[in-house]
Amino acid sequence: MSILETATAVLRLMAARQAEVTMTDLVERLDMPKSTASRVLKQMAEEGLLVRNPTTLAYRPSLLLLELSHLVRASTPLIEMCAQALDELGQEYGHTGYVSVLDGDDVVVLRVRPGSQALRAMTNPGHRLASWATSTGRSLLARETDDQIRARFPDGLPTLRENGQPIGGPATLDALLKKLQTVRDLRYAVAENEALSGVCSVGCAVADPNSGECLSFCMTFPAAMLPAAEIQAIAQRVASHAELIGRSVGDPFWTSPR
Repeated sequence: MSILETATAVLRLMAARQAEVTMTDLVERLDMPKSTASRVLKQMAEEGLLVRNPTTLAYRPSLLLLELSHLVRASTPLIEMCAQALDELGQEYGHTGYVSVLDGDDVVVLRVRPGSQALRAMTNPGHRLASWATSTGRSLLARETDDQIRARFPDGLPTLRENGQPIGGPATLDALLKKLQTVRDLRYAVAENEALSGVCSVGCAVADPNSGECLSFCMTFPAAMLPAAEIQAIAQRVASHAELIGRSVGDPFWTSPR
């Protein structure tokens, strides 16, 4: 790799771990030779990108990177951060991504990032779906308390139908609350063959305490296209992007311990 690619890999590792890194971390996690790891960390510190902790001898981001992060935060709305995350996930997996917002009891699509896969699920901006039967909707609803959810659906959940026939999604309020607790535990939501039959999606929500915005972004693909282990791997990648965004904007959902 070029020095730029190597330095980027170091910064990505640091961002993913949310912790300082050592030469050993680069060797073990990036398969980097010890000599290369030592040289790269030293050069990044000399150029003002990293600072070495004199006690642990580990490296952390410099004040320069902190200043740049404030610039990104000030100039990039939450929706653009989510869209950028989907661009990166789309390049990695080739699946279609969406940014959505909660509107009443529906979730509304705001942005679409088409995938490159031959088989792909697509809906357009402005499309509305039942919040309780989608990954984006449940990731947003999971931020509310159980009491708030019960108040939101005082008459229980409507039956979802497609061509006059009932389709997937939790059938009762108790079933929804159980799913929402799972979302809170995992910090991502999965929906398969629910509001959209034949479609599986994995989504996470992020909120900006300063602007009051709360959005969710997801990756979608045809149901049964991927094994459960790969769906979980994608979900964890989506969550890692959401955590980076959440931490950058000070979202308590992502900054607080689980």
